[in-house]
Amino acid sequence: MWIRVTVRGNSMSPTLHDGQKLVARRRFRAPRRREVIVFRVPDPELPHRIKRVAAVAGDPVPAWLAPALPGVVRVPAGFVAVVGDNPRSQDSRQLGLVDCRDVVGTVRGS
Repeated sequence: MWIRVTVRGNSMSPTLHDGQKLVARRRFRAPRRREVIVFRVPDPELPHRIKRVAAVAGDPVPAWLAPALPGVVRVPAGFVAVVGDNPRSQDSRQLGLVDCRDVVGTVRGS
């Protein structure tokens, strides 16, 4: 099953652009490294985010993320670390690790 999503903001620029329409496949498996995913966040104004998976369960916590997760050495089961393609975007340093239950889908062609 497919869903349509619209990119809001520039966090995935230059890969994706504000206002761009995308097709995402509903999630039936765990996200993979480097895939672009759509996930739910508790923000009534922008309830979904689109980011790239930087690390999956069992992976070492990336060096850039380690200071935000003191004592966490590996990404725990059921979670992924995410990053935007734009270096000024929010990522898991601000958003935390993303619970795989909140992943809505994987962007086609990502």
